[in-house]
Amino acid sequence: MDILESLELIDALNAKRDRIYKELKAIADMAPGDVTPGHKVRGGNLSIALAKLDEQIAKARAFDGGTEGVDIESGDGTRPAARSHAGGRSLKGADTLRKDQSFAQWGRDNGHGDRDHEGLNFDKLIRGMVTGKWKDADAERKALSEGTLSAGGYLVPTPLAGNVIDLARNQMRVAQAGATFVPMTAQTLKIARLIGEGSPGWRNENTAITAADMTFDSVTFTARSLNRLVTMSVELFEDSDPSASGVIANSFAQQIALEMDRVALRGTGSAPEPRGVLNTAGVTTTGHGANGAAISNYDFHLDAVGAVRNANFEPGAHIQAPRTSTSLSKLKEATTNAYLQPPANMLPMLPTKQIPVNLTVGSSSDCSEIYTGDWSQLGIGIRTEFRIEFLRERYADNGQVAFLAWLRGDVQVFQPSAFVVDVGVRA
Repeated sequence: MDILESLELIDALNAKRDRIYKELKAIADMAPGDVTPGHKVRGGNLSIALAKLDEQIAKARAFDGGTEGVDIESGDGTRPAARSHAGGRSLKGADTLRKDQSFAQWGRDNGHGDRDHEGLNFDKLIRGMVTGKWKDADAERKALSEGTLSAGGYLVPTPLAGNVIDLARNQMRVAQAGATFVPMTAQTLKIARLIGEGSPGWRNENTAITAADMTFDSVTFTARSLNRLVTMSVELFEDSDPSASGVIANSFAQQIALEMDRVALRGTGSAPEPRGVLNTAGVTTTGHGANGAAISNYDFHLDAVGAVRNANFEPGAHIQAPRTSTSLSKLKEATTNAYLQPPANMLPMLPTKQIPVNLTVGSSSDCSEIYTGDWSQLGIGIRTEFRIEFLRERYADNGQVAFLAWLRGDVQVFQPSAFVVDVGVRA
């Protein structure tokens, strides 16, 4: 099999997987009273088929190797139909995105956005909004006028919104750990999940197959509004190269990423705030004494990994406060005073200041948390558009300009048992 045949095989397998997933989702969305034993058997067979397809796709991708994003032409000069014009596999019809898949490409492949808006520069658009200078930015000025909202503010063109969302994802710790992202094209979106696999059974020849009693339900993403105030110095606009790209976009993305990390981990679930991992029923919470406990070795992390694996999930990373990472790096051996080396099989430890270090547990007020899990079981729903409003005078006396950015999204934990949160962690 050559590379082109491998690409075509992957596209065919993905198309088949999409059909099976949609049928499985239709069963999961049925009212409980309408689900017959036949539906349960069919659902079980579909789940098995889905798992086999995933294995076949993984093998085909392993053969494909480093061709991701490379333009491969066939003998007659045409390209495989399912290849994205932006490089990489087409994301047309994809319900979810892995951390290595782009919101911007998903929008292009699924027809969300005007082709006239391709190639626009977010920094030029914002600079023009602030300064009124549109040199070399005619397309951005036209897009801004098209996006004017009657209620105030501007709707960011979908391709630019996708680029900023991708920048934010790159800075989110939960994304780096492997969270699943769900593009939302409506206010609500249901995603099917398997909550009970049943038990397989042996059978004699010519006897009836016993229903596997697989149990399905769905999680519903509801787009909630995240309003973020972004302030920047006037000097940023005056001194930076107008042709440079990314400085302002990164400022927006950083603000969005920080809040999405916080709510994904610690969101209360009290409207309008989404519910994060910590406050989701079924997530294992491990305490460390009535007043918490200081970290003296890697046991907290290793025990959490074991708990996730005992629930039949494979953890991908720990997310913790920077203080926790610092405390671990300063551990020393008792006899030699040499720095203690972590176990060879330690998972990545991703620090974020969105996990506090001043939580109260018993008489201790310096406690923190460690999050361990199979992060693919955390879903981050994002509407593929956002809007901004320029606040012209509010921060003028500080030599700053400010924007209100509206992004809509939600957080859902697909499988709570895939996560462990250690609480009462002291430095």
